[in-house]
Amino acid sequence: MKQSSIDREMTIELIVGTFMFMMLLALGYFTIVLGRASLFEKKFPLEVEFSDVMGLRKDDNVVLRGMAVGKIKSLRLADGRVRVLALMDSPVRLREDYKITIVTTSILGGRYMEVKEGTAAAPPLPPDVMPQGQPPFDLMMEAAQTIHDIRHSLNEGGILTNLEVTIAAVRDVAAKVSRGEGTLGKLVHDEGVYNEFQAVGRDVRAVTAQLQSILEKVNRGEGTLGKLMVDDSVYTNIQSVAVNLREISDRLNQGQGTLGRLLSKDDQLYRDVADAAASLRNVAGKIERGEGLLGKLANDETLYNDVKGAVGEFRSAVEDFRETSPVVSFTQLLFGAF
Repeated sequence: MKQSSIDREMTIELIVGTFMFMMLLALGYFTIVLGRASLFEKKFPLEVEFSDVMGLRKDDNVVLRGMAVGKIKSLRLADGRVRVLALMDSPVRLREDYKITIVTTSILGGRYMEVKEGTAAAPPLPPDVMPQGQPPFDLMMEAAQTIHDIRHSLNEGGILTNLEVTIAAVRDVAAKVSRGEGTLGKLVHDEGVYNEFQAVGRDVRAVTAQLQSILEKVNRGEGTLGKLMVDDSVYTNIQSVAVNLREISDRLNQGQGTLGRLLSKDDQLYRDVADAAASLRNVAGKIERGEGLLGKLANDETLYNDVKGAVGEFRSAVEDFRETSPVVSFTQLLFGAF
């Protein structure tokens, strides 16, 4: 009986021990798998210096291009700054325009370190240079500061006082309107003003009805405007006129016709007209100076008197021959004189 009791206790202890061992194995396995960590995986250190880490903790994630690529290994103070050591799954090649910041995951807490390697055009960061993190942005601190600034503006800036004065003024206006004072009060209480507004509304509706009637007539092609809107012949005529004007303009540009030659770039006609005008001016100058036959006729009275006398004598001779001789003799005498 005693041996059987001992065997039963040993069996229970063995079962409990085996169960606990399996639980420990399962816990270790899930810890490794869920934590995405491997005891034999190689890690690459990345040390960054910050002025303030804003509550960043050990084992927080390191994010690169939106992916978790490492964990925060340790944080320590050095020369008044915080040096953060991160273990990366793969090496990070920083360039001179890199950017490393601490990002808040939520208002309730939680941080991660975000790494931006920089652009490919920038030169690589020298290996002996300690990367510097950007000053963190604390959302809660900024919100508290904003609330403090708003409260200060309300209290010290006189906004509350101005608001109270404005509310009192609005209350006074509302009281006057309720008593029927002022224009707005009369609009609210006086039925005559309401009737006038109704009359204006009726006039507006009448004008709208007239405009609607005019538009319907235009759509039916009635009246001058309706014909212009409906009849295509007017458009055709205008188009024909435009074509003719374009043809005339083209002919003028090409130098065709009298007006086209006058407007053309070839100034031969202009030079001919200018030469003719100069010649006429020269002839007029000679006549004015008494040069040539026309000039002497225009200026010398002696020649005019001689010509006038000769004409008179010729007329007398003609009269004498007409009376004494036949026509044949007159002709012979006339040609014999020349």
